[in-house]
Amino acid sequence: MKQINSLAILLSNALFYVAMAAGGLMMVHVTIDVASRTLFNYPLPGTGEITATYYMIAVAFLPLAWVTLRDEHVTADIFVGNLPAAARNVIAVVVDLLVIVYVAAFVWQSFLSAMARTDRGEVWEILGGYLPVWPTRWLLPVAGTAMVLVMVFRLLARLTGHRITTGEKR
Repeated sequence: MKQINSLAILLSNALFYVAMAAGGLMMVHVTIDVASRTLFNYPLPGTGEITATYYMIAVAFLPLAWVTLRDEHVTADIFVGNLPAAARNVIAVVVDLLVIVYVAAFVWQSFLSAMARTDRGEVWEILGGYLPVWPTRWLLPVAGTAMVLVMVFRLLARLTGHRITTGEKR
């Protein structure tokens, strides 16, 4: 179980760092675009499209495994907060199973979509040319698969009583 925990940490951290890099690149890219537009009356072609298709997708979806490993998704536990521990544990297992099924369906559908868009070489028309967007379609199945793997690990840990570590020092 410790090796699986280590792999979950490695996978979630790697995707999180890619998302952080995408966020940093997005800030630099947009700042240069605004400065170029303001100072030289020349905006960078495709900034909005690149931001929407590359940066934002990476920033929004790639950290899902990282958030899942730390159990930091937004929750509303007003109904289960006062239940006995055994009932809360049963509900947690059922919720984990439902999340795994839902996200696995999401992964499957996003995989099919990514395959179709890759096959046809999806591009967006931008000022001065075309922007290939098909590569970004793969971010969703990659992020979703990582989340499913971490959710399965969390469920196994819950069922076996294993304490999950995140690799962070507290």
